[in-house]
This record gives sequence, structure tokens and C-alpha cells, in this order.
Amino acid sequence: MPARMIYAQGDFDGACFLYSIGNAYVALRGEMADFGRLCAAMAQVDHPGDFLNGCVGTTGAYEKRYDLLEANIRRMLATLAGSGPGAPHFEVARLTAPPRPEALARLINPQSVVILRYQGSSQNAAAMDHWVCAVDCDAPGGLIHVACSVGLHKAVDEGRLYQETIHANGRRSNDVLTREREHTVIEGEVFQVSLLP
Repeated sequence: MPARMIYAQGDFDGACFLYSIGNAYVALRGEMADFGRLCAAMAQVDHPGDFLNGCVGTTGAYEKRYDLLEANIRRMLATLAGSGPGAPHFEVARLTAPPRPEALARLINPQSVVILRYQGSSQNAAAMDHWVCAVDCDAPGGLIHVACSVGLHKAVDEGRLYQETIHANGRRSNDVLTREREHTVIEGEVFQVSLLP
């Protein structure tokens, strides 16, 4: 198994939303997507210029456009899955209730992960407005383990060893949302992604 399986974004882009979708695919499939399919998935998103600007991302044409966010998650996952016999199928559902750790814990299971947007600080990053893929959750402890697309760069910038934690469910995380580091999961911008049997 490779030392790194969480997709990392570039220095200047604002594409964390797109990377969170790629990381959801990896978490649910246990493998990185074929590079050609990954390129095809990212090539067909709406308003691609927004993601090339690190100051925009989903705060431009996507802001409060839950239908657009969901449509692009669905389209990217379908492209990543490919077609033909044996191709995986995904279901996407937006959480409309307040995104408390207990609710997130119920959404993360052997067939599902959660793509979410948060503002604030994680264990390894401060003052973020960021999309991540939640792969595991300890609701009593208030811990949400995430695959974060800036985790690699933050570790390098801070001179830390980059590490990915492998959880009991086989998924990998590289950051944690905790009660000790103030953050807010943005209501309405939480999507459960399920791998259908």
C-alpha cells in the first residue's frame, strides 16, 4: 500500500472541494483513481476558473448553491467510477440538519463518508475555510478524522513529518477536527457519499 493515498492540492488553487471528492472516492474504494479518469472528472466541473484562484473556490459561483455543489459531486464521482460491468455506483445526500458530531458519526459508516466545509482551525491548520472528506468520527470525544488536501503542504511548511493515520475501517486521515480547536462545520454544506452495493 502506498505511503500516501490522500490527494494533495497545489500551492495556488482553491480546489479543496474537488480534492475532497477525490478523497471520498479513495476512502470508499480503498484505491486511488486512475489518473485519466481523475483528469476527466476535474475537467468537466462547472465554473472551473473559480478553482484555479486560491481566493475563490466555492465562495464564487457555488456560494449557497447546494444544487450545484451536489451536482458536481455526483458528476465527478460518476466519472471517477468509470463505466462498464463492475463499475462502482455512488449516492450523494445533503445533510440539512445542524452538523453536530453525533449526526456526522451516524453518516460515516462502512459504506459512507462525509464531504463537508468548515471554517476555523483543525489540529494541523489554523484559520481555514476548507472542504475535507470525513472518514471516521469519534462522537463522544468530539473528533472528526478527515482526509485534508492541504495536510501535506502544512506539514512541509511547518517542518513536520507528514503522516496518514490508518483507521480500523481501513480509511486514511491526515488531520482532525477537535473541540479544542475552534471551528464551525457549515450548515447545509455537508454531503454524505455512499458506495452502493
